[in-house]
Amino acid sequence: MKGINMGNKRKQARRAARQVLKNKSRINGYEIDTIIVDELASAPALSPKPKRDNSPIEALNEAQAHYLISLDNKALTFATGEAGCGKTYLATAVAAQRLLDKEVDKIIVTRPVLQAEEDLGFLPGDISEKFAPFFRPVYDVLQKRLGSSFLEYCLKPDVAKVEIAPFAYMRGRTFENAVVILDEAQNVTVSQMKMFLTRMGENVTVIVNGDITQCDLPGNVKSGLEDALERFQPSSQVGLIEFMAEDCVRSELCKIALEAYL
Repeated sequence: MKGINMGNKRKQARRAARQVLKNKSRINGYEIDTIIVDELASAPALSPKPKRDNSPIEALNEAQAHYLISLDNKALTFATGEAGCGKTYLATAVAAQRLLDKEVDKIIVTRPVLQAEEDLGFLPGDISEKFAPFFRPVYDVLQKRLGSSFLEYCLKPDVAKVEIAPFAYMRGRTFENAVVILDEAQNVTVSQMKMFLTRMGENVTVIVNGDITQCDLPGNVKSGLEDALERFQPSSQVGLIEFMAEDCVRSELCKIALEAYL
């Protein structure tokens, strides 16, 4: 019975759309092909925005399990190692869940962008649009875990529950009641890392992700991530997680490529 009703409603909608288009064509002095009218009237509705993914955040291997435990229990977690191990995905997913659970008021995601300002100047749009491609992986995870509509709301400047910003924007600020993620941390200098870590106030979880083997800093400049790993030791407040090539979960081909370059 429900199927018949839906069918009748679609027929009624097509007839109504056809009549509107025909009336409009007469007013403007031209005729619209009836085939085009039928195609427009019967076109499927636009797909709704992707729904929020409420599936549990689960570890796929032992390294990820240790990582999730650290994120749950430590104020500061350093995660280093190979690409494709889920460092960014898990950190962002955990941050999104904490925002949904109202454990924090805000998510801040940042990363250094080692590209000349004059090159970025040629890109269209404002500052957020220029840097958007660098943050696409994080945005995709947030969209999946928060849902498109809620993410759009959180990104509004007057709401600012989610902030995705270049690393240069971190200077001079203090973060509280937030999850703060520094991605691609191998590309910050020692002084920049110190500046970042001393921005943190109360009720803040700091997640620092990177791969020292992919450092793009000049050869005579030490990576702030490498330096931090030498300075910090595991403690009740600090977690150090290292991912290896065998921990790759992106794909079997990615794992083969990582092992080929060991």
